[in-house]
Order: sequence, then structure tokens, then C-alpha cells
Amino acid sequence: MPPPPAPRPRTVYSAVLLDPQDFVLVVHHEDAPEGVYDLPGLASGENGTGWMGLATAVKSATGLDIIVGRLLATDWTPADPATGTPVLRHRVRFCGRVPHNPRIVLGDGMNHYRWLAPVKVPDHCGAAARRIRCALAVQASGERIDPRETSSVAAFTEV
Repeated sequence: MPPPPAPRPRTVYSAVLLDPQDFVLVVHHEDAPEGVYDLPGLASGENGTGWMGLATAVKSATGLDIIVGRLLATDWTPADPATGTPVLRHRVRFCGRVPHNPRIVLGDGMNHYRWLAPVKVPDHCGAAARRIRCALAVQASGERIDPRETSSVAAFTEV
């Protein structure tokens, strides 16, 4: 009997929100390992369809109203057969700047947040750090990426 087919890849949409000092907002999900943060966002099928549901997901996770902007990074995370996690296709979008010290109201499943300087991202974001650093570099440079590119992060070189 052949093995069951692999689950379909899921798309994860994430939001880059910056404060006036260019610190990025990251959140800690209650299911994540201790001390590992990521960008707020959603997996496809949650809170609406595709990236259009990202504003609703960020509002639910942080209490912030945002406008979803341009695509900053694309990436893939391989499947994990041990946990049953399918291949994840990541799309990171710029969602604006927020005023200094905005009121963050964490939603269900979130238990902490931080504003991180870009140089601190690797210390707190685990496997997501490279994707976040790439998105921040693209945002700072004003570059455009091709949405058909499977991984802009793979081509990213940190300076």
C-alpha cells in the first residue's frame, strides 16, 4: 500500500509593523517554544482568505488596525513528518508604522510581544529570524520582489 499523500502546502501571511525607531513588532504564541517570537499573521484558511485576512488577524492578535501593504519576502519551510506540519509557504507584507508606544491588546493564543531592533531579531525569533531580517532589509531599501519567486529569502545575503 503506498504511503498517504503529503498534505497540501499551507500559505502563512505575516505582517511587518514598525515603530518610529524601526523596531519590528513580534509576538509569542502560546504554542511556540519559550522565548521564540514571530511576526503576527495567519495561515491560509484562518480569518478570511489569503492575505486579505491579514488585517483581521493582526487586529485579533494585537488590537492594532493596519492596512496590508506590499510584499517584502517569500519563503518556504519544509514539512515536519514528526509533528504532521505540512510544507509552509511564507508571504511577508509591510503593514505600516505605528506611533511610539501603541496600546497592544493581545488576543487569544498570544501571551507576549516585543518591539525588536533588527539586530536583535536573530536572538529572539529562531527559524523565522532570517525571513524577518530579509523583509526588514527589503523594506528599508525600497526594493521590490517578484511575487512569483519561490524564496526571496534564499537569495538574501545579510550584510
